[in-house]
Amino acid sequence: MNRRSVIGMLATGFVAFLFSPSVADATSAPVIRAGDTCKKLGRRTTDGSKTFECTKTGAGLQWKRVKATTTQPTTSEVKVLDSSALVAGRSATAIVTSGGRNFAVVLTRTAGGVVAFNRSCTHQGSLVNQSSVNELTCPSHGAVFNASTGAVIEGPAARALTQYPATERGGSIYVTI
Repeated sequence: MNRRSVIGMLATGFVAFLFSPSVADATSAPVIRAGDTCKKLGRRTTDGSKTFECTKTGAGLQWKRVKATTTQPTTSEVKVLDSSALVAGRSATAIVTSGGRNFAVVLTRTAGGVVAFNRSCTHQGSLVNQSSVNELTCPSHGAVFNASTGAVIEGPAARALTQYPATERGGSIYVTI
């Protein structure tokens, strides 16, 4: 093999390397389109400059494009449970509809009253469930949260659960979203 052949092969390999798709392109998240099937009701995701929400339709769960808002959504107080349905030290889950959107909420009765948190794990959005007294666990990757404060007890989640104001009056529990 002569010097010219070796240099030609190296140059060809280098050009192929420069113009081949990168590993990041090959492993990036799939493109989401309105009408595509989704798995978790209420989950939101952004693809480029477009925001999509998983909604329930006649055909099942599908992604729907939502307009990005620069203002805060309107808040509303919604009756979630009867007071008798929430036992001290235990948690209950509910779906709260506010402003035309559904929110998965977990409520816990503590010594100081009732607290409410968004059920979406702050790691990747799976819905947390009560695993033991005063603990909520994410079934996907095992993150553990304090059911009274929403604080992370064990990762991989790094942020606490989002808390919603909860009040109790007249035998009912209300959550403000």
